[in-house]
Amino acid sequence: MPKEGRVVRLEDVPWRRNDDPRDWLNFKRLLWEETGSTELTVGLGELPPGKVLDLHHHMGDAEFYYVLSGRAKVTVEDLEVDATPGTAIYIPPDAKHSILNEGPDKFVILYGLNAPTRRFVWDKPLEK
Repeated sequence: MPKEGRVVRLEDVPWRRNDDPRDWLNFKRLLWEETGSTELTVGLGELPPGKVLDLHHHMGDAEFYYVLSGRAKVTVEDLEVDATPGTAIYIPPDAKHSILNEGPDKFVILYGLNAPTRRFVWDKPLEK
């Protein structure tokens, strides 16, 4: 039986954001379980100036970031990266990571995970 592919256009996908003060990443999931993927997630993420995607990890899932525009500090475990356009970052399964955009521009990434959805666990408690 042939496998069925799926085409998704960026302009047809709405921006989303999690309702959590630890996560200011606006995102568009292009390929994931809702678009028929059973193996991976690929999306576009934008982090506004002065905002953060706080420390978290993905249980058993590897992730990558590819920086399209802007500049931010990306932390993966003990590694701090000055992430600028053209930077590719591999995040191993279960590695704690975060993004801090201290610059004046939006930080825009292409991201992907080897899972059909973005499962994650916060490593920073929610402040009250």
